Amino acid sequence: MSDVTKSFQIEGMHCTSCAMTIDWEIEDVEGVRESRTSYADGRTTVIFDPSVASESEIAAAITRAGFRAQPSTASR
Repeated sequence: MSDVTKSFQIEGMHCTSCAMTIDWEIEDVEGVRESRTSYADGRTTVIFDPSVASESEIAAAITRAGFRAQPSTASR
């Protein structure tokens, strides 16, 4: 199966270090190829293999990092 790109709105970020923390936690999820979080945009974009990782697993990783996530409508 081909990779999917999904964006999430993130609540609770205060700085660029928050964005880095989110990326590290998401990139620990098996099947995630890349995570790009922007503090300025309040959004993270994740490229992942949906046969290995799920949106709920990615959202759980964001929660483990200490933030709240809502799926964004700007996904592919």
